[in-house]
Amino acid sequence: MEWFTVYKERLGQVYAQAEERISQFPEPLNTLGIAYADKYNPVKHDSGKDYICSLLPYWVKETSGISDSQCERLALANVYGMLYFFIQDDVMDSLPSAEWKEQLALGNLLLLEMFSVFRELFPSHSRFWDYYHRYVNVWAESVTNENRDNYFISDPIRTAGKAGPVKIASTGALLLTGRNERIDKLERAIEIVLMTLQMADDYADWKEDMAGSSYNGLLAMIQADRDAHAEPFTEKDAENAIYIRGCMQQYVQHATNNHAKLLDLEAGVSGLVDFHLYILDQLNQIAETIESNKQRLLKGGLNYLFTAPAAEQIL
Repeated sequence: MEWFTVYKERLGQVYAQAEERISQFPEPLNTLGIAYADKYNPVKHDSGKDYICSLLPYWVKETSGISDSQCERLALANVYGMLYFFIQDDVMDSLPSAEWKEQLALGNLLLLEMFSVFRELFPSHSRFWDYYHRYVNVWAESVTNENRDNYFISDPIRTAGKAGPVKIASTGALLLTGRNERIDKLERAIEIVLMTLQMADDYADWKEDMAGSSYNGLLAMIQADRDAHAEPFTEKDAENAIYIRGCMQQYVQHATNNHAKLLDLEAGVSGLVDFHLYILDQLNQIAETIESNKQRLLKGGLNYLFTAPAAEQIL
């Protein structure tokens, strides 16, 4: 995990800055905010989305040519933005609660901090703000329409849209140094990584998503292979597809194809490529563990308890 360890100390300093500022929020939002930042701090906890949200400015530093100071400010802004959008996701995915008031208030304070950092770097006439506008519009469309339009089946790369605002850090870095011609390729590379990251999340969360009727790419793939006149889709049907019929092999193939596409792009961001390989390796381990468990069961291991957690623990 060199794509993380070489930046760990610097990332810890960025989170310390964020937590220091959050500690100055009014009560009880300061306490809530620090706890939220700690929860998604990759220096303290093994994570997924938190890695790319926090580390992207460091990964693109060389190809963009930004300074250490600019890199740090972009990372700080992305941390605030990450926490803001995670709060939006939490609220949208949960039932109405009295905690919404505090969460939404905290989210808006984090959004202000993100804009405060970005305004230091980009004047109001900068194209940066046009890109930010586009990324947030794609995010809004994605969280609203992914279920209706069945993104994973109709156009899988669109599943990256929910995490799309993370791209503002890499785009911002390229704009700071006038390397605008690299934006499109880097956007595509990040979208590929975000799609595979969403796939890993969808495997880890499929039971929770099914219970909450949230869109899930893995479940969408399983349902797409079912007869249109079949009985209503149940958790048992999903378990059979995943742990008995071997659908994870098909699922992981999408991620494998993504890695080939990422390499073909030659975007010049080795940390991003290495991170994608890390996610792909995890998905492969899950598929291999499921297949190994199935083979042991088929060989007559009557005392062998075949359960999902054996594979789920990998993520």
